[in-house]
Amino acid sequence: MNKKLLTAVALAATPLFAAGFASNAIATVELKLSSGASTPVLIGAACATDTCVSYSGTVGGWVINITGGTSAGPGDPTMDLESIDATATSGSAAPLDIELSDNGFSVGSSLFSLVSSGHTFFGSGTATYSAYFDTGNTDFAETALIGTLGPFSGAYATGTTGAGTTGTPYSLTEHVVLTADVGGVKWSTDSSITPVPEPASLVLLTSQLVGLGWLGRRRRKAA
Repeated sequence: MNKKLLTAVALAATPLFAAGFASNAIATVELKLSSGASTPVLIGAACATDTCVSYSGTVGGWVINITGGTSAGPGDPTMDLESIDATATSGSAAPLDIELSDNGFSVGSSLFSLVSSGHTFFGSGTATYSAYFDTGNTDFAETALIGTLGPFSGAYATGTTGAGTTGTPYSLTEHVVLTADVGGVKWSTDSSITPVPEPASLVLLTSQLVGLGWLGRRRRKAA
């Protein structure tokens, strides 16, 4: 592919991808954990960056080996609540609430996707996921529901698509609730919120790339 064709590809793709490559989050992603009457644990930027947070310790009747979250905003409304490794030694532990939130997203999406997966190492219980956006741009505000998954027990991997917002700025929040049955449980779970590409944008990008590929083949044949 010659220099002119590479330039054409870059110009064609730039309007569609520019938003996704905007600067990193100017807000600090925050993680909140609570269980029953226990004092909530609220942390931010524990990974030494504004876009990453993690926690290990105890919350009520739960022991958290590690739970972490990342945010790609403001130009990319993507968040991941990952590597939740939580153990309750008995069914007397109150449900564990884990919330990940970031604000200041400057690029909207008319649809968002919520995806989750997980399994138990031992014992039994349930895992339920919810995702929200808030046009008031407030962390942990569960104003507009994107979608809910669960409750699940055992192994699972699934997703859903729900309403988004084109108004900016706004905040995003992921909320996971884990429970333990009699005898306790150990959970490993993961979830993420991502924007859903507009169909028109996908069609435009595909047609542009197909056209540029055809142009490249013509030039190679002519060479």
